[in-house]
Amino acid sequence: MSIKIQVDPARLDSAAGQIEQQTLSYEKNYRRLFQEVAAMGSGWQGKDNQAFVSQIQGFEKDFQQMAALMREYASFLKLSAKTYRQTQDERAQMARRLVN
Repeated sequence: MSIKIQVDPARLDSAAGQIEQQTLSYEKNYRRLFQEVAAMGSGWQGKDNQAFVSQIQGFEKDFQQMAALMREYASFLKLSAKTYRQTQDERAQMARRLVN
């Protein structure tokens, strides 16, 4: 049984770009959520609104951490692609130095 590992640096870069776009969309959506929750205060007042707003605001740190993790993963994919390209180039150079 053999294991075959294939790495396509272009696909890693593409996936990183997609994750970056998804991160921007994610941040936009959670910011919009907070704006909507804040706007609801003008038409909905009282303890129940305060409890709701407080509960939603409690997720802000989680949302920020998720966005940071998404950016970190995109960076990891980019670095992996770069490292793989460099390794391929180095191996190709070493192969060219072989003497028959």
